[in-house]
Amino acid sequence: MKVSKIALFVGLACSPWASANEVYTFDEVVVSATRTEQEVKDVAASVATVSSEEIANGMSQNLQQALKSEPGVTMEGQGRYGLSGFNIRGREENYVKVMVDGVEQAGSYNPGADVMRKTQNMVEVDTLTGIEVNKGPISSLYGSDALAGAVIMRTYNPEDFLEDGDSSYASLKGGYASVDESIKTTVTLANRAGDLESLFIYTLRDGHETSTHGSGADINGRDRGQADPFDIRQDNFLGKLYYQVNDAHRIGFTAEIFNREAKGDLLHNEGYEMMPGYLYTQNRGEDEDQRQRYSVEHEWLAYNRAFDELKWQLALQRSFSNHDTYDHTPTNGYRNRQRNGSDESTQFDLQMVKLLEAANSYHEITYGTAYRNNRFELDYNNIMFKDGSVVGANPEVPNAESDTWGIYIQDQGFYMDENLVVTLGLRYDNFTAAPDQGSHDYPDNENDALTGRLGAVYHWNDSLSTYATIAQGFKSPTLKDLYYFYNHGAEFRANPNLKAEESLAYEIGSRFGNQLVKVETSAFYNDYSNFIKDVKLGTNADGKDVWTKQNVANAYIWGLELSSEFNLAAIANAPQGTYADLSLAYAQGEDRDNGEAINSVAPLKAYAALGYDAPNGKMGGRLSLEAVAGKEGNDWADEVNIKAPGYAVTDITVYYRPVTDLTLRAGVFNVFDTKYWHYSDLDGVEADDLGIDRRSQPGRNWGVEFEYQY
Repeated sequence: MKVSKIALFVGLACSPWASANEVYTFDEVVVSATRTEQEVKDVAASVATVSSEEIANGMSQNLQQALKSEPGVTMEGQGRYGLSGFNIRGREENYVKVMVDGVEQAGSYNPGADVMRKTQNMVEVDTLTGIEVNKGPISSLYGSDALAGAVIMRTYNPEDFLEDGDSSYASLKGGYASVDESIKTTVTLANRAGDLESLFIYTLRDGHETSTHGSGADINGRDRGQADPFDIRQDNFLGKLYYQVNDAHRIGFTAEIFNREAKGDLLHNEGYEMMPGYLYTQNRGEDEDQRQRYSVEHEWLAYNRAFDELKWQLALQRSFSNHDTYDHTPTNGYRNRQRNGSDESTQFDLQMVKLLEAANSYHEITYGTAYRNNRFELDYNNIMFKDGSVVGANPEVPNAESDTWGIYIQDQGFYMDENLVVTLGLRYDNFTAAPDQGSHDYPDNENDALTGRLGAVYHWNDSLSTYATIAQGFKSPTLKDLYYFYNHGAEFRANPNLKAEESLAYEIGSRFGNQLVKVETSAFYNDYSNFIKDVKLGTNADGKDVWTKQNVANAYIWGLELSSEFNLAAIANAPQGTYADLSLAYAQGEDRDNGEAINSVAPLKAYAALGYDAPNGKMGGRLSLEAVAGKEGNDWADEVNIKAPGYAVTDITVYYRPVTDLTLRAGVFNVFDTKYWHYSDLDGVEADDLGIDRRSQPGRNWGVEFEYQY
């Protein structure tokens, strides 16, 4: 008997995220893999999910901590600018599409100098009801930048808190984390009055820099082992209004404002002499990062010949990063190297879904279009305090406007009494970058791509299924790729004729689940071509090396992943609610042109946890171990890169509900005070680097939280 897909839409929309006790089937719901709500068991790809409950009970303070247990997924970055971007199966940052509530986030910008960064770390985890990570290229649904995969985040909606009918909800959450000496407060208010729903969430975090391991030297200069002292204040406001016009139409409005302010002394640079006349003293940094988004959306349940469901969204988003870096040198005196950057985008997305039934199958057809206009600007100045002058500094990249649009269609077909699920997707994208004409008259760059995906899932029985997929991905060259120019010490020339980078990925996997265990395995092979790489052209008339970027590199990355969950109550007669998790991730990659390793590929990682959630929901806890192999020698592209030693880190978290509406949480992290480094923080660091301790991760730290619901 065929399932009514429309009824399934309604049922899935009302389904809660699975709790830790319900780990034995693949019935949790994901959206990102097909752009519509589907059970994981019907998805022909590996999708990692993190629920709001997992974020809360794990006491995650940021996205890196929230994704810690997911195989093949990390978030990178540390120090003054914090986390920078995501890494999925060995490809990082701008190779990963990042979206929040369907709004595409601006890419990272790192020109290389230590006075300017623009990152993707402007998301408050207390607003998230779930994170989905699609591993492998998924450009057929999300277009450019989904070359390595996509991270799709959804913030809370009013119905996530409200009961049926007119109702209200309020909660207060507070906590302290010793790792950065921060105090957090989150206030949540939700209401439904008739056909109007509202939600307001405000989070304030006030603290300091994330600490390094305590064994590092607390001294000034390049051999400093402690993090630079910074005061950091971060707050986020999220507001949503939804109005149910009638049974067929629903409209919504969203506003979100994220702000991070940081200021402190750059003690690692104190006394550093780059060359005669450039002895740096009085080093200080002041940073401000902000993201604003405003959107209106409309859902229409039409059930006409063209579509059953239509949804469109218009969003305006602006993000900026302002950095003031103060220092004194004998040559320049006291100065401020002011580096500001901003992205402003207008985004429109239209999606339609139609259910079609045939004699022996039914099909969910998803199709639509997306448009994005983005304005990227850099504003650099050097403010010289000795005479009050403001000296303009040329940014590395010209200000530019870009337009991206795409159209897509996908068919998810259910055959053989739903035992066979076949997904076929196709998308066309066009990208144009138009730089402002100034000191360099760069031409526009235009790229387009046609990408597809074919995947199939076969359910052998109620417990076992296997899947296979082949998918294409692409990434249009960034403005930095196209127009970066530099002429100090060496000359770096722009190349506005670059083509899009491409990937072709193959993946097979299996899922098994019953009342004892849930196991998911996957094997993947990603083939990359047209990679953009720095190429030396020769020397100029002044004897400087001349470099540019070209589409010359080809590479591959392959790997194996496993994730599993065990019902220890059923397997080992443990107390009801006792469970264990185990995940493994292994990957290898190589640049085909020179045989070198790919630095962004993670070493072997294992994650194991033993947990307990009381059946009455009153208490629980989790003991976890993260073990990572070392990365050294020919694991790096440059074998003189310093060794990233292997490590094992243990965390413990517990929660207790003395009354129904109050939850208390506590955690001890890096219980055994292990000194360790994330491999990505040692990329490009040579063995004689004096600041190695300053790149270490925190030693033993702890945190406490409370949450009260009214």
